[in-house]
Amino acid sequence: MKQYPLEVESVGSDTYIVMSKGHHDFTEFMTEAVTQYHGWFLGGPQHVWIKTTPAKGGWNYNIVKEGTRGAWPATYCWEYADNYKEWQKLAVTP
Repeated sequence: MKQYPLEVESVGSDTYIVMSKGHHDFTEFMTEAVTQYHGWFLGGPQHVWIKTTPAKGGWNYNIVKEGTRGAWPATYCWEYADNYKEWQKLAVTP
């Protein structure tokens, strides 16, 4: 499987959602996510498959089944998951 670098980015419009291409270690992913997006109530990382589709002014990131044509692996999380307080402890302060 192709290896992707850990590059956490915001992909939500009305909701705090972050992801990185590739299936990354959850602790490494969440450490970067809560450091980069400090104050966001992020939690509940998952390994998913994403299919990108064009949208007005950008892209839509759709979670799909593994094996879907054009899909790629991602580590993904969103706001207000049950365990967000635990992940906030990983934030690295400058």
